[in-house]
Amino acid sequence: MSKDYYSILGIQKNASQDEIKKAFRQLGKKFHPDLNPNNKKEAEEKFKEISEAYEVLSDPQKRSSYDRYGKVDFGSGRSDFTWQDFSHYSEFNDIFEKIFGSFGGFGGGFGESIFGGFRNQGPDLDLAVRVRISMSDAYHGSKKTIRYRRNSPCSQCKGTGSRDGKLNLCGTCNGTGQERIVQTAGFSRIVSVTACRTCGGRGRMPADPCKACHGSGSVSASEEIEVKIPRGVNSNQRIRYKGMGQSHNGQVGDLYVVLVVDNDKYLTRDGDNLVTWKDVTFPEAALGTELDVNVFGDNVKIKIPSGTQPGDTVRAKGSGFPRLNSQSSGDLLVRVNVIVPKHLTSRQKELLSQFDEEKDKKKIWGKR
Repeated sequence: MSKDYYSILGIQKNASQDEIKKAFRQLGKKFHPDLNPNNKKEAEEKFKEISEAYEVLSDPQKRSSYDRYGKVDFGSGRSDFTWQDFSHYSEFNDIFEKIFGSFGGFGGGFGESIFGGFRNQGPDLDLAVRVRISMSDAYHGSKKTIRYRRNSPCSQCKGTGSRDGKLNLCGTCNGTGQERIVQTAGFSRIVSVTACRTCGGRGRMPADPCKACHGSGSVSASEEIEVKIPRGVNSNQRIRYKGMGQSHNGQVGDLYVVLVVDNDKYLTRDGDNLVTWKDVTFPEAALGTELDVNVFGDNVKIKIPSGTQPGDTVRAKGSGFPRLNSQSSGDLLVRVNVIVPKHLTSRQKELLSQFDEEKDKKKIWGKR
């Protein structure tokens, strides 16, 4: 059975983004594991559950998918949430800064105790590469080959930093990977935890350092990967490649490909709808006509009904932008621009004059 994310956050299905964030903030403060030392395991499970709900409902695309199908694809067809799927770390810091900042430090560490693999000390191992694509690429889906540099795990020592694979406990931190710095100010003791300056937060040191990487466990390398761009993506959406980020002290981050979708000359995207303008003559607007609209190589026929007015919009359902992770599409909206000729022949002027004389008899203009 799918989870009821709205019930988990205690909100209505029509809740605004501000209401979703407010509910997440209140529940986060209540169930954070470091504020529940007597029930830490249960608090961790509850905290992960509300974080999953927030990850889905705070993202318009994921929320739309959840509302339609009752579940969300977190990548590769997965519906099970992991901490690697959470994308609001900066928002976490903003929400909990006032709580944790005033306490100096909590045992276990916020990042390590909850996010499993994610460490709030040491360098950021994740990499982000921006890739520009055309709107046609986003419409049809495409593949792009990208090249980038990173510190990758050393192939000689398999990322251990040790020539024979043996590691000893760090003498500075005794294997914890952390150093605690205590400062006294009057009656207050401020405890801060940082990565060990000797082992860089790893907790172990190579007994016989690898010559290829000088004991660091990583070497600079050029990488080339093929990025598969799904249909329906939008700007600032990310594609994650696990284990393709920076390598440091035996840990490897992820690569995030951030997509930038260029604007198109003739078509504008409005959510999942596509908008374009088409010129028609006065007779075509009055009598009705049929137009062909080129949508990134696909020909869409649009019927302009008789009596169409300047600025009217004609809708072709299902001919717009593909919805991400869905078989459906938005609509194509054609806005009509009626062309008024600047130069007329004598015959054309005569015909228009006759037409104008008929307007009062037929009342074709309606009320003014």
